[in-house]
Amino acid sequence: MLLCLGLLFSTVIVADDDNIEYKVKAGYLYNFTKFVSWPEVNSATFNLCILGNDPFGDTINAIEKKTALSRSIRIVRFKTAKALSGVDLKPACHILYVSGITSQSDVEKITTKLKKANTLVVGENESFAQNGGMIGLVNRNGKIKLQINLQSVNGTHLKISAKLLEIAELIKVAGHD
Repeated sequence: MLLCLGLLFSTVIVADDDNIEYKVKAGYLYNFTKFVSWPEVNSATFNLCILGNDPFGDTINAIEKKTALSRSIRIVRFKTAKALSGVDLKPACHILYVSGITSQSDVEKITTKLKKANTLVVGENESFAQNGGMIGLVNRNGKIKLQINLQSVNGTHLKISAKLLEIAELIKVAGHD
């Protein structure tokens, strides 16, 4: 079972195809719906949101043909973090993929703001999880690796499967247990 899970989340990126990295990352985002548990979902759709410049383009749109938690998946794109500033964010993001935001203060602000909404905050660079993001999808030597910061997940009602934790690099932030 663990081998199958590892194969599901382990993909080598072919250097010829720049778009393959984001196909793999889109696959991760969809598979998170199977290995992360959310509290009762009150929205009509399961919303996968993208913040910043959308690196996926049309590649991720195929996910809208799938379901998560017995709901249709909807892709929502936000250009700036200002769109997240509303107290009652509509639509609610179940997963937020952060693109191009790397500073620790910005990542922490976004993650802290969305903890109460039980939003899984995912980013795309080496420092994302270290800077307070929940999950980082890191390209190392042509493979997408998973980093999880459990400290950032604490305070939410999200539950990450032990199977997912087994294949991830767990990030420990200095000064936190």
